[in-house]
Amino acid sequence: MQASKQRKLSREQLQPVIIVLTLIVACLAFSLVNRSFLTGSNLHSILLTAVPVGLIAIGECACIMAGYFDMSVGMVAAMGGLTAAFIMRAGLSVGLAVLGGLGVGLACGLLAGLCVSVLNMNAFITTFALQSAYRGIIYIFTDGFPVSMFGEEYAAFTRWGQLKVFGAVQFPIVALVVIYVLLALFLKYRKLGRSIYLVGSNQKCAHICGIHVRMVQLFIFLLCDVLAAAAGMLYASRVASAQPFMGELMPMEAIAATIVGGTSMAGGKGNLALTFIGVLVIYVVKNGLIMAGLPDFYQYIAIGVILYLAVLAQVEHKKN
Repeated sequence: MQASKQRKLSREQLQPVIIVLTLIVACLAFSLVNRSFLTGSNLHSILLTAVPVGLIAIGECACIMAGYFDMSVGMVAAMGGLTAAFIMRAGLSVGLAVLGGLGVGLACGLLAGLCVSVLNMNAFITTFALQSAYRGIIYIFTDGFPVSMFGEEYAAFTRWGQLKVFGAVQFPIVALVVIYVLLALFLKYRKLGRSIYLVGSNQKCAHICGIHVRMVQLFIFLLCDVLAAAAGMLYASRVASAQPFMGELMPMEAIAATIVGGTSMAGGKGNLALTFIGVLVIYVVKNGLIMAGLPDFYQYIAIGVILYLAVLAQVEHKKN
C-alpha cells in the first residue's frame, strides 16, 4: 500500500517535467526538420494561432476538473465573433460589439449550466446537442459564408486583434497570458475556484462541506462559454473576418490540450499552467507539421495520437 502510494506521488511529481520535456523535444525535433521553426517570428505565430484554443482550454480545464465536458464551445466561439461583426456592421460602438459577443457566451453558458445543474442532464450529450443547434442557427444567419470585417466601420474592432504591445507582441497573446494568470490565481485562492476541485472529486462531500454544488456547476459552464465567445471575438478581430465554422475542431483541441496538461478526466485535479503548456504542445505539433510540408489532414492524426497517449497515461494499471 505504501509502495503504491509512493509510486503515485512520484508519478504526479514527474508529470510536469514530462509535459515540459515533451514540448522541448517537439520544438527541437521540428527545428531539425526546418531551421526556421525556432525563429522569433514563427514562435510568435504559434502563440498567436493558439490564442482561441488557449482561452477555450481554460474553460474546458475547469469543466473537466468538475467532472464535465462542454462540446459546444467551438460554435459558441463562432457565434461570439459573428455577433460582434453584426453589431459593428450596424454602426454601433466597439464596446457594444464586445458586450454583445460576451452576452451570447453568457446566454449559452447559462443554458448549458441550467440543463446540467437544475435538470441533471448529461453534460456531454447536452452540449453536443447544443453544438448542433448552434451550428444550424449560424447557418441560418450566414448561409455558411464568413462575414468580412474589412472597412472603416470595423476599424475600431479589428485594431485590437492586430495591435502590437510594445511594438513586439500582438494584443491577443498578451490578453491570453493575463487571463491565464488571473484565473489561475482565482482557482487557487478564491473559495469558488477551490470548490471546483472538491465538486469534481466528490459531490456529496462537497455538499456536506457547505459548497453550493449547483452554483459551481452553473459557474463552470458560464466561464467556459464566455471565454469561448471571447476567443471567437479575438480571432475575428485578428483576421478581420468572422468565420461561421471556425470552431469545428476547437472542442477536441482544447480537451486534448487540457488532458495533455495533466487534468484528470475523473475530475478533482487540474493545473492551468500545465494546460497552457498542453496548448503549446498541440500548436507546436500543428505548426511543425505544416513547416515540414505535410498536408493539413496529418494534423488530425497528430492530435488524435496526442489525445490517445494523454488518456493512456492516465490509465491506472492494476496487477492481478
